[in-house]
Amino acid sequence: MPAERSTAPHRRAQAVASGMRAFADHGLTTAAIQRVADDIGVSQPYVFRLFGSKQAFFLACVDELETRIREVFVRAAATAPDDPMRAMGDGFRDLVADGVATGLWLQAIAVARSDADVAARCRALIAGVLRESERQTGAGPAALTGFLADGALVMLLQAVGADLTGGSRAAVARLRTEGPNS
Repeated sequence: MPAERSTAPHRRAQAVASGMRAFADHGLTTAAIQRVADDIGVSQPYVFRLFGSKQAFFLACVDELETRIREVFVRAAATAPDDPMRAMGDGFRDLVADGVATGLWLQAIAVARSDADVAARCRALIAGVLRESERQTGAGPAALTGFLADGALVMLLQAVGADLTGGSRAAVARLRTEGPNS
């Protein structure tokens, strides 16, 4: 029986899943595109054909990041209607635990400094996550600001290899009292 060919939408989904990891590790580079091509078994030019450009591919990965965060928030809030924000925070920490979301987000922020399209997409991601958080919790601006700040702190601490056992507040306390090797 001959091997079944993948459709372009299926390949795009595969490329985005792989691209999130590759961009998290290598940034917006040709090496990242080659890694994706190797990972999904296609040529580098085919990856470019799927998206039109390296930037469009990168933005598709950023869009997927927003989708994943929002899905985590919806599921978490549904499982803990009495304390949806805490459940959403726990779900977010689980989502970023492997470093892919954190690495991709930090790369996106770095690229956004000099790319208006990526900056606009990053602002859209933040706005979408805030709207979803408000929808799931009913929280106002102050609570949403704190929630977003806590998530950013978790990502920063994870990126620098801080021990997140016990959460971000425990990690901050350890850093304050034990120094950078904690």
